[in-house]
Amino acid sequence: MFLRSGVFTRRPETCSLMPETSGDHDAVARQLGREPRPFRVAARCPFGLPSVIENERTREMPTSFWATCPSLVAAISRVESTGGVRLAREAVGETTIEEVHEEHRSRYGTRVAGVRDAATGSVKCLHAFTALHISRAIPNPVAEWTLGRIENPYPEVRCCTAEDAND
Repeated sequence: MFLRSGVFTRRPETCSLMPETSGDHDAVARQLGREPRPFRVAARCPFGLPSVIENERTREMPTSFWATCPSLVAAISRVESTGGVRLAREAVGETTIEEVHEEHRSRYGTRVAGVRDAATGSVKCLHAFTALHISRAIPNPVAEWTLGRIENPYPEVRCCTAEDAND
């Protein structure tokens, strides 16, 4: 599994939001195709650019961690598009998923991806569970299941969102 390679940065104990003038801010804006809300980089791709960000806590943004690398997002989307949400839920089990939701609530005040309390054992978004895992905020079996179905989440030759990627 690519997490063992030491590519990803460890989550700092304190969360400081990214200053607007940083290169990381520009990279995340390119990745998202829009101006990002306040964030901090929670994990980096093998090329050193942001791969996962931690969002500022707001009511409008229930997702704490967000996968931003287009290659990673596309790889997770391919898993989701083939019934991955349902399959992950079946493979991991409701009890384990609820444990992840409760851990997320205790740390961040919401369930993963803002899932309603009544949706017991629900996996709303593989991206959210995987971003939590890659950032090492909350390692979880939903993300392990997802990552086990992705052959290579990052380009092999160069970063897909480097400033000169279109040259």
